[in-house]
Amino acid sequence: MYRLGIDLGSSYTKGVLVDENNRMAAFHCVKSGYNFNNASSKIIAHFKENFEIAEPIYTCGYGREQIQVPFVSNSELIALSRAVYEIYKCSCSIIDIGGQDTKFIRVNALGQVEKFKMNRKCAAGTGSFLEEIAFRLDVTPNEFTEFAKEATHEVKINSFCTVFAISEIIGMIKNGATLPNIILGIYNSIILRSFELSLIEDHLVITGGLPAMHPTILNLFKQRYPDSDCPEHSQFLAAYGCVLLNSGK
Repeated sequence: MYRLGIDLGSSYTKGVLVDENNRMAAFHCVKSGYNFNNASSKIIAHFKENFEIAEPIYTCGYGREQIQVPFVSNSELIALSRAVYEIYKCSCSIIDIGGQDTKFIRVNALGQVEKFKMNRKCAAGTGSFLEEIAFRLDVTPNEFTEFAKEATHEVKINSFCTVFAISEIIGMIKNGATLPNIILGIYNSIILRSFELSLIEDHLVITGGLPAMHPTILNLFKQRYPDSDCPEHSQFLAAYGCVLLNSGK
């Protein structure tokens, strides 16, 4: 019998199966769309094909209460912190880059949330910011990564608003800036806005869907802050933390 945690995010819904030893056993992700219940139903149906799932389901995220099976709702902030502490077992800082927001969390040596801050500058520096730019430029995440490797220098992106940033980028292209240099600038603008949230003085853990889809951004984080890393399956950690919070261990 497995327990299921679901993170119903603004862009994607992520599900994690957890075994009796509190280990992550399987993962599944779908687009959230406009109906969180449909998204969670897809996650549940996917796992029920091969696994026996205990109820209730443990949820967090924007749509954490929009699910039509027995569930226990949890704070995404606390769930993510719990999962990160389960992995590292020490105080640390977390930068979580999601679809609609970027969060900074400081976790103390007991695994408790000591500080929290969220970005307040529209969607700039988030996954949707990058997705919208990628859509307008007709570039896939893999192509983003490859282009960034070809950059010779950074073209700085100044706009905080997604709409203005796209206009700024199109203007740069018209003026002769290369796409690799622009993409490096886009990545660095996301990193800069992440670091603006708070001073970081300990180990930095980077989580969320964006770093999972764009591994190049992790190398750029490490260049600016060497004592940083990204755990495996980072986009599923909040869903995992939902189960841990209710495990009694």
